[in-house]
Amino acid sequence: MADPNAEPRLARGRGAGSAALVGVASLFSAVVTYLVMWMGARFLSTADTTYLLTFLSVLFATYGVLAGVSTETTRSVAASLRDEHAPGPRTWAVALAVAVLSSLVVLGLAAAWQDEVLHFSAPALVWALTAGVFGYAFHSVLVGALSGNGSWDVCAAGLAGEAGVRLLVSLGVVWAGASVVPLAAASVAGSFAWVILWCVSPRGRDALRLRTDCLAPVLARRMSVSAVAQAANSMLVVGFPVLLAATTATSDYRLGAPLLLAISLTRAPILIPLNAYQGLAVSSLVHSGAGVGSTLKRLLVLVGGVALVGAFLAWAVGPWLMTTLFGADYEVAGWVLAGLTVGAAFTAGLTLTGATAQALAAHQWFLAGWLTALVLAVGVLLLPGSMEVRAIAAMLVGPAGGLLVHVAGFRRRIRLGNAIEQDGRP
Repeated sequence: MADPNAEPRLARGRGAGSAALVGVASLFSAVVTYLVMWMGARFLSTADTTYLLTFLSVLFATYGVLAGVSTETTRSVAASLRDEHAPGPRTWAVALAVAVLSSLVVLGLAAAWQDEVLHFSAPALVWALTAGVFGYAFHSVLVGALSGNGSWDVCAAGLAGEAGVRLLVSLGVVWAGASVVPLAAASVAGSFAWVILWCVSPRGRDALRLRTDCLAPVLARRMSVSAVAQAANSMLVVGFPVLLAATTATSDYRLGAPLLLAISLTRAPILIPLNAYQGLAVSSLVHSGAGVGSTLKRLLVLVGGVALVGAFLAWAVGPWLMTTLFGADYEVAGWVLAGLTVGAAFTAGLTLTGATAQALAAHQWFLAGWLTALVLAVGVLLLPGSMEVRAIAAMLVGPAGGLLVHVAGFRRRIRLGNAIEQDGRP
């Protein structure tokens, strides 16, 4: 008989051949995101669509903060597997602590940001956001543990499950009669899809019983650094409409649905798959640690090439697609769509350098790069000009500054490691 007190088995390499499923799941998540935005544009007024898109931006921005917890969980579990040393707390305890703390933070700060950011005073939206944060904390830790453990197929199932539940509930809301609050709650429902995975997958249950590679105080400090960095990340990646809302007059912002939709559409094809693969990248780099610089260069060149092609297509056919898919009220100029696409590529580059810095355990440089990008972006948004010009400029200037900080940081980290190795010091 199995010992109920035994440690769950680490799936060293198990499911590694299924890592491509993570890409499929992330693509499905991107498609669902498009469909939900399309539903809002088709079944709500332009003003209500603006409110819905802003709420979704806030929701996914908070999810982005929790992505920092996920990537640090990946690093910690992968390191415990590599070193066969796991003195830290179990991952389910980490998830519970993060869920309670983050939910209390959202509730405590809601009064300070709701009116200025959402421009839509509905207490139900704050409760929906709180519930989403609580559920997504468990989702983040579970996905992070599965990534660190090499269970890519189960990890992909978790990602696809979140998007699938979100889609099914959204379709039900549209069938019953769409409005802002029910559609917002439908997107929140996906954060509890992890419960299904926990019930049906033994490896999913095992993942929440794994221990981390360091004691709770050290893990908490590292997760805090990672979460703050991911907060800046999420504000630039999925929370950019929040920054626009906070730096734009209400009378102008309520007409901004076409621009907000364009921002989301130009970013999703590059950033959603890339964010989904961060766990894979961090886990692989922790185990190998070789060829980091050359791998990063190849990835940055690839992102640059995709951006150039994407920018041309956005300029050439983007305006036609916007009006065809979403209606005549959603006309956006080609140069705006092209500029937003290039801005998305800059953010993708920053995401790659950030993942490299985190994999090298250069947490301070990881944080410094994202904070630099956020400060520069907000500074640009505070300048005078149209929403379109300020948005594009902020997407270019902010990530460019953060990328330079990251590159300087992990290059210094690599040089320091080489010097220690040559000196023979431990």
